[in-house]
Amino acid sequence: MKHWEIQSETHGHVRIEWNESATVNLQTPVGGQWVDFHCFTHYGLETGYDAIKSALEVLEDLES
Repeated sequence: MKHWEIQSETHGHVRIEWNESATVNLQTPVGGQWVDFHCFTHYGLETGYDAIKSALEVLEDLES
């Protein structure tokens, strides 16, 4: 698992978690733990950059 933390205008502090395959979880901190608020599968992710780019696109869709 790899993860990155970002700041979202709508969702606040968000962690992007990637299983280094096809699953990406968008998480928010609740009570000191990271809790999924959106999960998706994107086949063809090969690098962390691909996972972050995909997650940011999904997050943008969720915010609109």
